[in-house]
Amino acid sequence: MAIKLEVCSLIVPITSIKQKLGDAVYEKRYSLITDWCWHDDYLYRDGCMDALALNEMLTEWEGKGFQLMNIINGRKYWHEVCVVNSDYGPSYPCDWLEYDNDKNIVWLKGTAPGEIIGPQR
Repeated sequence: MAIKLEVCSLIVPITSIKQKLGDAVYEKRYSLITDWCWHDDYLYRDGCMDALALNEMLTEWEGKGFQLMNIINGRKYWHEVCVVNSDYGPSYPCDWLEYDNDKNIVWLKGTAPGEIIGPQR
């Protein structure tokens, strides 16, 4: 399965959400599909349209105990979340995510992209 991208997407592995916040929190807060948030079997996507909203989202995830970045050999990498810009890809490298620019989708590395999940606009 794959996640359709729109504007600016914040992607989080569902296993990480469940490990850090618990299955009950995932089911209550993150399992719903809305105009801005959707998921496949592996990845949760939230989105925004500007830098201010993105910073608020990142601050919220960091406040929940998620490590946003790693620095390896002086280079930034996404760690437990990944920001992906529509038609451009991840804003920093992300070793657990695959990106297809032609289809404007992402999927969990090691899985097949398959069905695309997202709004049908």
